[in-house]
Amino acid sequence: MTNELSRTVWIENGRGDRLKVELQNEGGELLGTVFIEKTPYHVFLVGPNEIASGGESFIVDRDPDYEPKPSRSGEYVLIAPYCK
Repeated sequence: MTNELSRTVWIENGRGDRLKVELQNEGGELLGTVFIEKTPYHVFLVGPNEIASGGESFIVDRDPDYEPKPSRSGEYVLIAPYCK
């Protein structure tokens, strides 16, 4: 949960093209939307205790040696498809 009203994150591809994504506070979470091949995806932030390799809140990689690299703020940006 956050008290922030909004935040901006940048997504950059391998060629250096950048996409600005505005995250807005929705129910205590900062959420944004991007479309990939015309399908909407949530863009959201999670803290270091919420991401895991095993069986915790968000499983990103099942490799037990996986250590995700956080952003400068110490958080992780996740992109997940909307629910049907």
